[in-house]
Amino acid sequence: MTPRRHNSRGRRANQQAMAVLDELRSHLQRVAPATSGRLTASEFLLSGAAAGLFGWGGTQAIAWSDRAVGALLATALWVVLIGGFIGLTVLHAPDSVRFSDAMLAWGTVNTTAMALTVGGLLGVVPGQLAFWHAWVASTTVGYCWTGGVLEGAGQPARGRGYLGAGVVGLGLLTVGAVAYPLVTPAGYLALAALHALPMVLDVRTALPAVHRTGVVGVAVAAVLVAGVIVA
Repeated sequence: MTPRRHNSRGRRANQQAMAVLDELRSHLQRVAPATSGRLTASEFLLSGAAAGLFGWGGTQAIAWSDRAVGALLATALWVVLIGGFIGLTVLHAPDSVRFSDAMLAWGTVNTTAMALTVGGLLGVVPGQLAFWHAWVASTTVGYCWTGGVLEGAGQPARGRGYLGAGVVGLGLLTVGAVAYPLVTPAGYLALAALHALPMVLDVRTALPAVHRTGVVGVAVAAVLVAGVIVA
């Protein structure tokens, strides 16, 4: 295949993907209720960060409790959190957030991760994949996609900050894939840091992208090291 033909097929695939996203966005705009507009984009991001900290922190506490029904309890916690966050987004977030490409991507990856989690509860998907790897992967893809969207929208500093978070997520995913016992003691706390810090740094700081990446990477690594030491 010549490079020109390969590029042509790549462009067509990208155009088809964008057409699907546009069609989905149009459908959502038709069926979604009008937003109250009470949340700004920054408040929305901070709400997402808080949900991540509470959810993954709670998941870690449940894992430490070593209950027989721990996976079910953690899933129930996340069903409540995700349901509440969806309601908050649909009813109060600005339209620029509700129907953005980034939100459509997050909805897709989180739905996929939740399906794998349900598969884990049913015993058809391995537990490590269903309850940890799937969510690290969804967070990684979500941040990479968000970074790409912001880059394309002319916000390179913000976009690269989220892309950096995606790189940290890829590193965490790799560590979990090759040495899962290293992440077992505090893996969900590391995921909490990966989930929340990029949004907090985006809203509350003016740090360059490389510094944001460093902060997220150091925080995730510190949590993992602390978990190994304490364990």
